Amino acid sequence: MKHIVIDLEMNKIARSSEARKICKSEIIEIGAVMLDENLQEIGNFRTYVKPEYNDKIAAEIRNLTGITDAMVANAPVFREAFRMFTNWCLGTGDEVTIYAWSDSDYNQVVKEILLKEYELSDEEHGLIDTEWTDFQNEFDAHIGFERRISLELALDMAGIDFSGRQHDALDDARNTADLLHVFRDRDLFEKTLRKVKEAMDPTPLRNTLGSMIDFSGFVVG
Repeated sequence: MKHIVIDLEMNKIARSSEARKICKSEIIEIGAVMLDENLQEIGNFRTYVKPEYNDKIAAEIRNLTGITDAMVANAPVFREAFRMFTNWCLGTGDEVTIYAWSDSDYNQVVKEILLKEYELSDEEHGLIDTEWTDFQNEFDAHIGFERRISLELALDMAGIDFSGRQHDALDDARNTADLLHVFRDRDLFEKTLRKVKEAMDPTPLRNTLGSMIDFSGFVVG
């Protein structure tokens, strides 16, 4: 069994485009890391993706991700880039489980497959027909959060410093994988959480951690 953690960066589709009836954005970067059965990184994948419904990267997306028009000008379009990604996943010859931070990346891929009439092979159906693991939801449920939190805060909770640039697809995927590794080691994870709780409140805790912290500044849409 191999574990794959994926992250996507998107650019808005032009408001005048009929494509917005299917999805509002297009993927402009795919980043992923592959983990072995011990959740150790054994490979990585990155490609930029040339948008087909907007020839300009929106200013706010450029500032957020660092992705420029020049970086995607000669990049593969979605049907080529996604095939590259699935070939990479399937090339292990092993079963894979795909994780993402929230369900938005999976939903984006499904919408673009529909929009761009991408024909899945039988093998690719195995990667897409089952919804990817929403690691954000799993993390929040375990801690007792009532609202979704950012990857940055989740890493802080686990005692992990973010490595690289935020909103870089490969860096986000790798940091999510680091969090997954700690999260799956429940003894280590719970020990880290106890230290956080003790630092916040030395008195006995009767509430969940999620109910004690104001996460409004970290909530993601």
